[in-house]
Amino acid sequence: MARPAASPPLSANFAAAAQAIAHRMSGGQGSVAALSPSVTDLVYRGSRYWGLAQARCSRLAKQAPDLTILALLAVSWAALDQNLREPHVVVDEAVAAAKRLAQAAGRLTAAQKISGFVNALLRASLSDPAASAKDHQTPTARWNAPAWWIDRIASDYGEGSIAILDALATRAPLTVRLSEYHLSLQGFIEQLREKGLNGYQVGRRAVVIEPAVPVKKIPGFSEGWVSVQDSAAQHVIDLAQDLYQRIGRPLKILDACAAPGGKTFALAQSLRAKIWATDVSASRMKRMQADWARVAPAAQSSVTFLPMDVLDDHAWESHLTLPDAFDLILLDAPCTGSGITRRRPEIAWRRDQASLEAVVDTQRRLLDTLWRKLPPGGELIFVTCSVLLAEGEAQESAFLSRTPDARRRPSPGRILPATNAEFGNDQDGFFYARFEKQKHDGPDTGNGRHRPADSGPGRAR
Repeated sequence: MARPAASPPLSANFAAAAQAIAHRMSGGQGSVAALSPSVTDLVYRGSRYWGLAQARCSRLAKQAPDLTILALLAVSWAALDQNLREPHVVVDEAVAAAKRLAQAAGRLTAAQKISGFVNALLRASLSDPAASAKDHQTPTARWNAPAWWIDRIASDYGEGSIAILDALATRAPLTVRLSEYHLSLQGFIEQLREKGLNGYQVGRRAVVIEPAVPVKKIPGFSEGWVSVQDSAAQHVIDLAQDLYQRIGRPLKILDACAAPGGKTFALAQSLRAKIWATDVSASRMKRMQADWARVAPAAQSSVTFLPMDVLDDHAWESHLTLPDAFDLILLDAPCTGSGITRRRPEIAWRRDQASLEAVVDTQRRLLDTLWRKLPPGGELIFVTCSVLLAEGEAQESAFLSRTPDARRRPSPGRILPATNAEFGNDQDGFFYARFEKQKHDGPDTGNGRHRPADSGPGRAR
């Protein structure tokens, strides 16, 4: 019988995690090697300590280390604080990891100096617990975000910003969405208990699972009956179902920025519809199609996948499979992601004021472009996973002020992050706005080739 492969030493995992964190924090978009579960866990831990690493290095080091060594220190300090191993083990393995990283970068002559630097900083932090505790109280460490990001949230919410920042700095649980046609909520929670897991209802179809487990161990996941999705993201189902019940027939839905597909699949499993899912990224659409293979057997709707840029007028004419009109357009808009940093802690460090302004402009152009494609009587749902007012209330207000044929419809509006799963309240930060296009007299000059859904067969040319 073959022996099982030996687990890599902790130093190798530390080094791999540091490289992955550095790649993410630098805004790297290229493909990286698949990470083991243990390395993935270290990446998440270290990413949540990125602000602490910067604060502590500014106190202890005369010169800031390079990105990869800073990432290694973040991983190491997280491991020390969270008692991942005995302190001396963590320090020894971090020093060994520093040597690995130096050698991998071709810095053989500097390996001893770099590992000595890591050793000195880790031991200095252990030798002065009081000073190390104060490091955690600096704003960038406490909320794991740059100063401009913290200031922006404080400006938007005043005294309420502390609770928001604290919630976003916590570790997010594993939240899933149930297909209500295949699993009862209480039955699912009972299945979790039989597996030694706890389940807390945090939405009509949302359950938090504790402790988190690999998705393949979740009852019903392989069958497509359960999908990972935060409870705040699931509100789109209720908005679409309201329209579905009013119209009384299957909907024609455009999901304009669909990847990675969570909301598309939620709609497909919750109501009868024909859905056209588009995204500017062909690679993300390809991954979305692969995910669809799992959930499709539990779906009530068909989904057509179209890699396209909805801001490109020529793209609309080239995709003849698009219908003449949609009942609903879902715009899950590109945004800063400021409402989901508890799940993706690197986000705050990859944004700046200029990127916020750029994404707000993109949202505006998407709203205006898609509105022209919507017939009178149709609805548009605008969603961002952001807590910034510029990507929510301000965007909604500006759109209504320049769009006289838009009428506000009921929606959840602002959803603030919360972290009380045991008490049925756990969610990321989101914003929803819902608009209905009013019927008007005179020629329709803005809808391109799309016409109202009740205008009969054929294409407008």
